[in-house]
Amino acid sequence: MEIWRSRGLISITLAITCIIAAGFPTTAQDVIKVQTELVNLNVVVRDHQGKRVSGLRKEDFEIFEDDSRQEITHFSAEEVPLRLVLVFDLSLSMEAVLPTVKQGAFTLLGSLRDDDDVSVVAFATDVHQFSGWIKKDRARDIIDKLEAEPHPQPTTNLMGRGYRVGDANTFLFEAFQHCFTHFEGSDDRVAIIMFTDLVDTAAGRDVRKVKQRVDEMGKEVMQQAQESWGLVYPIRYKTEQIIGALPKPSIFSGPVIHIGGPPPDPTKGVFEKITAASGGEIFDWTTSADLLVAVGNVLADLRSQYSLGYRPPAKDETAFRHLKVRVKRPNLAVRTREGYIHRPQSRPRRATSP
Repeated sequence: MEIWRSRGLISITLAITCIIAAGFPTTAQDVIKVQTELVNLNVVVRDHQGKRVSGLRKEDFEIFEDDSRQEITHFSAEEVPLRLVLVFDLSLSMEAVLPTVKQGAFTLLGSLRDDDDVSVVAFATDVHQFSGWIKKDRARDIIDKLEAEPHPQPTTNLMGRGYRVGDANTFLFEAFQHCFTHFEGSDDRVAIIMFTDLVDTAAGRDVRKVKQRVDEMGKEVMQQAQESWGLVYPIRYKTEQIIGALPKPSIFSGPVIHIGGPPPDPTKGVFEKITAASGGEIFDWTTSADLLVAVGNVLADLRSQYSLGYRPPAKDETAFRHLKVRVKRPNLAVRTREGYIHRPQSRPRRATSP
């Protein structure tokens, strides 16, 4: 029996050897390969105070696919080695806090175990993958050398809380695409941890162009999130991005009065939906202390996951399948991915072995 994992669906190949007596030598064999699938879900459970709950058993859970209850065939509450993709936003809007981000990442690496693996990705105008799966010491060396991407015409204003900036070099959709393509869940515990303000600025500040980019790429990235089995955990810095045209310089020396507010951000809510589709969660920060709390929350989530598996109903069509996991005990909340896109496998094939 050969077992392998593919994008969160564990495929099991059963080789049935048949000796064909008539018309073949006795050494000839026909091998019929029959594939079944196992949907494997990572689940986090919290109580009404937000504390993660351990000690649950298989009997405490129920899984529903498209409102149909499924039999849980596999269950584990054991901690497994982590595979973390650390993604760093090197755009203008993150330049001022990049040293703080690095310190947060070093704290995260310091909490990892010897059997945990890390990969390092960074992006601004382009996406760069600096490593395959490596250990934390090598990852630290790579992260320590990261620098913000130079911007030809930066426009920054420190106004009140947060970092208010208008940049045009945050290609966030492309960063998501890269991660979903290159880390699509060959291991069902891959977590994509993104240090970013979670604002895409590749279309500039023209609201119409921003909306067009969201319409075109948002749908595509959402589909990739549904097909990929990597968990997304954005650690979001709360910047104040300038949306719309930049204000013209004032000729008056006195205080400037702005009438009305900025136009609505077309990207608002898009990345929250993509994160939820993956089964992850966003953690916000504005201070270094907040960042350390966010990093701790991500690791606590990953260390406290339950793994639930079931064999999905056989269907021929390609479609999105909705998932719901429930805990039978009261006052507990469950978080997992919202569903997945099922693509039927090819029919069982017959092959002749030598």
